[in-house]
This record gives sequence, C-alpha cells and structure tokens, in this order.
Amino acid sequence: MTQTALDRFWELAGGAIALNPQAFDLIQTLPQASLAALYIILVAGFSQAVGQGTVLFINRVRPLRFLLSLFISSVLFVFTVLFWGLSTWLVSFILFHANIPYDIVWSTLGFAYAPLILSFLVALPYLGVAIQVLLSIWTLLIFVMGLRVAIGIGTWQALWCGVLGWVVFQIVQRTIGRPVAILGKWLSNTVAGTHLVTDMQGVEQLLQAGPQILRRMNQNNAGDKGDNTRV
Repeated sequence: MTQTALDRFWELAGGAIALNPQAFDLIQTLPQASLAALYIILVAGFSQAVGQGTVLFINRVRPLRFLLSLFISSVLFVFTVLFWGLSTWLVSFILFHANIPYDIVWSTLGFAYAPLILSFLVALPYLGVAIQVLLSIWTLLIFVMGLRVAIGIGTWQALWCGVLGWVVFQIVQRTIGRPVAILGKWLSNTVAGTHLVTDMQGVEQLLQAGPQILRRMNQNNAGDKGDNTRV
C-alpha cells in the first residue's frame, strides 16, 4: 500500500522543523502533500488566532462568536499564505525560470509553517514578541531550505525567492488587494458581532474606558449604516 504525506504527517513536519532536506524530498514525492500542508496552515492560523485572542476578549466578543472568529481567522490566514505562495512562485519563474507546478511551492510553504503551530505562545506576557520573531525567522529558514530542495537552486537564490515573493505579496495586498482586505475585515467584524478594535491605541482606550466606549462605537456604526440606508 502506497504511503501518503498524511500517513507520515508528523515525521515530515518534524523533519521540516529540523531543517532536514530529506523531509522536503519526501514532501515533493509523496501523494497528498498539498492537503497535509493545508492542515498545517489551518492549525498554525488557528494557533495564531488563539494567541491574539486577547483582542477578542477586550472587545467582549461572546463565546460562540469568539470560536467562530477563531475559525474565520484561520481561513483568512490560509488565503494569506496562498497568495504569498503565488507571488513566490511567480518570482521564481521570472528570476530563475523555475518551471515547477504551484502545488510544490504550496507544499513547501505549508510545511514551513510547522513552527507557527506554537503561535499561541505569543500571548505570554513579556516573551510574546520575542517568540513571534523567533517563529517567523524559523519559518523563513525552513521555506528557504524547502525552496532550495524543490527548485534546485542555491541557498541565496532561494532566500531571494522567498523574500521577494513576500515583498510582491505586500505590494499587491496594499494596492489591488485592498478590496479583499476590506472584505476580510468586514467578515471578521460580522462574525464577531461588533466592530473589532485591533490597533494598540484603540485597545488601550477600551481597557481604560470599559464596555461603555465599545457600546458607543457600535451605536455610532449602526447609526451610520442607517443613514446610508436612507440615502
């Protein structure tokens, strides 16, 4: 019976975390590697949402909506990784003429996100920022290693692919991708049942002023929608 990437899921994830090139050789050859990568990204996105769940608590999101918000954050996280993979695949094709299927880049990037399964640790006081930086650097190193194996290019070339792919993704996100970002924000607010305050200044104001300011903001938003409807 042929083994799949799902059958050797934890072995492959552990090998990716350990920067083992043989793990990425297996990822490119075993069936269902793309599905296994999707599972890793979903879990990493959920873990990151849990780590940032303090914002939902401060916004006083109700329990059921809280869980739904975590799920939506995980799904939106998948789309973020998807577009980073697309931009990296495009950069590798333009710069190094790497004619490889996109699912190889997706699988490589997905397993590179294995360390981010620990993203819930960013909620730890004093250590959260340092842990987030460490996990991000670790993920980039794994991705570079995976690209080097998958595309067959040098380490520095793989690094340029990953970094430039991320830069292209950021540019697209802030230009033609703005409607998608607005849609994602609207979806998050709708699921949470409130206008989520996520910036640091706004969060500090919520902590200082209590629930009254949050109710006032929601009333103002409801009034604005009513005015727009009448117009």
